Amino acid sequence: MTSGAPPAPSPQGTPISERFARAAIAIERYILPWIYLWFIYLQIHTIHTNYVEYHGMVRAGFPPMSWPLFCASITRNVLLAILFVLTGIALLLNRPPKHLPTNLTHITVPLAMSYYVFLYGGVNRLPDSWREDLMPVEWRVPAAAAAVVISSIGYVISICGLCNLGRSFAILVAVRRVVTKGPYTYVRHPMYLGYLIELLGLLLSSFSPAMLLLGAGFVYLMVTRARLEEERLSEADPAYRDYMRRTGFLFPHFRSKPAIAA
Repeated sequence: MTSGAPPAPSPQGTPISERFARAAIAIERYILPWIYLWFIYLQIHTIHTNYVEYHGMVRAGFPPMSWPLFCASITRNVLLAILFVLTGIALLLNRPPKHLPTNLTHITVPLAMSYYVFLYGGVNRLPDSWREDLMPVEWRVPAAAAAVVISSIGYVISICGLCNLGRSFAILVAVRRVVTKGPYTYVRHPMYLGYLIELLGLLLSSFSPAMLLLGAGFVYLMVTRARLEEERLSEADPAYRDYMRRTGFLFPHFRSKPAIAA
């Protein structure tokens, strides 16, 4: 899909100047990928640490987690590292937007959602009552095993969505080429569907009040960001509204006629 005349600024939010918007786009392309490079380093360090700890426990005669569960856990971490790699590359290579962000929410909401992960690191600083696992004791081991598998599925879906977006991927809300192929034939936000599934796995592994609260905050930001994007795309091209009617928001809509690949 392509757009015609520049759409009018969204009536909601604080308007920003074109210079400010272009500066934000430049930061997105040339600075944010370095943050993902740091994420990749942290993930590789986590994979190495888990591998060393597992084999250290084996040599010491302590019963570690089962080998299949360990492999599944490592697979999940590897998939997350791959997602970070592809995200950084996509930001470096993404095509210039046809229409820039027009208000501050197009910048602040996506950034808050993208780096929300930092809040999870603060859970250990909360009172014990907030960190208490609400999962019955007898369910915790099978829940942890299911969490690894579910999270891995979520990462695979997100990676698939990112690969289909290609150079149209971005963090900030701006109008580029609209992709309607692959999973986008049936759902408008397959990457977010993957995030939801991954979040389910995270909650299964740590079913505490703090994680439930943080999970709800992440879902709110994700839905808000998706709505802002769809509002911007609908302003840029009325044909996108027809695409919205044929597809699901966060969950696939298989009954409708497939959208034409862009």
